[in-house]
Amino acid sequence: MAARTKDDTLPQIMRQMETLAKSGQREQFAAYCRELLRQYGRDTEALMRLARFCQKHKWHGGFELFMLRLAERLPASRTGILVTLGEHLLNHGLHRGLAHVRAACAALVETAPDKREPLLERALAAAVGHLAQRDDWEEQVKTFPEAVRGDLYLQLAARWGTARPADAFRAYRRALRENPDAWPGEALADVVIAYAKTLAPSDPAAARQALLWAAEYVDDPRLEAEAAAIALEAGEREEALRLSRRVFQRRPEDLDNLSRLVGLQAGAGAWGEVAAVAPAVMAAVARLNPWQRSDYIPVLDLAFEAWLRTGQAAQAEAALRYLHVDDGWQAAWRRRIADAKGG
Repeated sequence: MAARTKDDTLPQIMRQMETLAKSGQREQFAAYCRELLRQYGRDTEALMRLARFCQKHKWHGGFELFMLRLAERLPASRTGILVTLGEHLLNHGLHRGLAHVRAACAALVETAPDKREPLLERALAAAVGHLAQRDDWEEQVKTFPEAVRGDLYLQLAARWGTARPADAFRAYRRALRENPDAWPGEALADVVIAYAKTLAPSDPAAARQALLWAAEYVDDPRLEAEAAAIALEAGEREEALRLSRRVFQRRPEDLDNLSRLVGLQAGAGAWGEVAAVAPAVMAAVARLNPWQRSDYIPVLDLAFEAWLRTGQAAQAEAALRYLHVDDGWQAAWRRRIADAKGG
């Protein structure tokens, strides 16, 4: 009989809740919800129905009130309830939802991995969606359990990516400080390259430092190549040469790096070194479409010059036979090679 009485009463209660909510009587509505909590606080089924009703009608305060009592009454489901509550509030722009997500994370890190992962994934996604819109995101992440901070930073960095490279770079730095074994992969390289390009005009040293820091975590020669380009632009030729040599060892086909490397070697009078990398220059240019090759005439000139200066005219002649560039350019180098062989 008691159950039937409850079932008969709840629809009437919900109608009264709806009347109060629609009338804009917020204080009366909140007081009514507190009174319902006093009456039904030990009735799990009624609490669930009241919570669902409030959620459906977007009565966030009532939903929060009943969900928190459910979390107390159902300890085995507490973390799931807190995640659902936090998601709901944050999705509706209510910042206090972050506190519930944080509490869920604190409980989940103490749970066995096979039972926590789906809920933890939801909790982190909800937190990241909110934190990404806040200026104080770093301070907010610090309020979460230490065990999840690294993941929060990584997910924030991934969310911002190259659209917000400065923030993403900062988040990656924090993430790898929290969890040095994390593997951010190519996404980190993309972010740091974008960040370094924005930073280089005002602070080339910091831009280069950021690239070389990332190179410790990501096996991507683009990072050192970009650092070499920034060093050269800043007039630090020795550093640019050192980095360009390292890139060449890993990417001998990279024409941009080859052009920089050969130019630096020739500028230092190291013609023997230029001659040593000249075959790589020829191979890389030969892979281009014929109409693209003229763009690399300056580096080709240095390569042929190095062969002639180091007594390798035959090598230059052989390369010229299969390298089709500009007719006038080819003819000029044939005459120089012939003169060198004749001499």
